[in-house]
Amino acid sequence: MFARSGRLALAALSLLAGVAPSVVADFHIFNGTNGGKGFASKAVPSNHYSCLGWRAAPLIDDLPDVDSTAIAFSVRDLCGVPQLNFYNNGAGFDVYIHNGDGTVIGTCRAASGESINGAAACPDEFAVFDAYVCMSLVCG
Repeated sequence: MFARSGRLALAALSLLAGVAPSVVADFHIFNGTNGGKGFASKAVPSNHYSCLGWRAAPLIDDLPDVDSTAIAFSVRDLCGVPQLNFYNNGAGFDVYIHNGDGTVIGTCRAASGESINGAAACPDEFAVFDAYVCMSLVCG
């Protein structure tokens, strides 16, 4: 049942990405220190743009710091999508559904690098920065 409904949701997402007249900032790629555990990059939905959102967000697979030198990376379980794949396009990253039909469902561009620290939810051992803003319909 889940596999079937999951495929339908992914198909609908691909279709919407192709016909949507405008797409808004949907999620962000944050880089930062993960407490005493070293560096990490995470994908954070725009409606959770905070240190608390950072702390709860899924880790980006095998990449502790996303920057323009990254070729490709994956994010699992972002907004109910089992896995998203990101590929460097020279100006940021194109976003695809893992094992999808090859349709680009979003793009990520460099963000301001703004710090999201300073809130009570972000203790001193965390230093978190907005690295990329992603336009898609994944979390919307």
